[in-house]
Amino acid sequence: MELEQGIRLKYTILIMGIVFSLFGCSGDSAKEEHFLVRVNDYRISRDDVDAMLKYEAQLNSNFYLSEDTRANFIKDLIQTQLLIQEAKKRELDQRESFRQTIQRYWESTLIRDLLQEKGTQIQKTVIVSEEEIEAYYKKNKDNLPEGREEEMKKEIARILEQKKVTARLEEWIEDLKAGAVIEIQDPGLAEKVNQKSN
Repeated sequence: MELEQGIRLKYTILIMGIVFSLFGCSGDSAKEEHFLVRVNDYRISRDDVDAMLKYEAQLNSNFYLSEDTRANFIKDLIQTQLLIQEAKKRELDQRESFRQTIQRYWESTLIRDLLQEKGTQIQKTVIVSEEEIEAYYKKNKDNLPEGREEEMKKEIARILEQKKVTARLEEWIEDLKAGAVIEIQDPGLAEKVNQKSN
């Protein structure tokens, strides 16, 4: 558990460090007299460190803050900054492959957050009836793991709810497509794309 938490923490520091370094969320923006950590010309405030720790706590329910955790966080942050600065000296951040990686990460995170938000909205309106639970139970009874019927039905309700949410999400995405202007100049490619989406 501690190893996994340490890996997640290092990942958080790396991502946040890259974002702060590239987009100026910290570093130069932190006034010299208020920085908590300085690595060459890079300065980071106590508020920025607290924001990173808060972000990690949101991602990881097992994360707990202690003096040791904070010290390890700062230690990893310093190492991360040293490596980022060295990479920037070598202009690795100017490579197209790096820019594409950042773009993909940004896009996937944005889409994940959108789907989570929309999924939560849909979930509030989804109703699973007793009849649906009973029908699923009877149909899949032989394939279900052994357990008390009441507990099994709660799990079935969760499964059916998730299926409904997923189906509604897919419908919503199709509505987005229907309301958008999408044009593919290559007729052959357009036909294949449309076949895949059907």
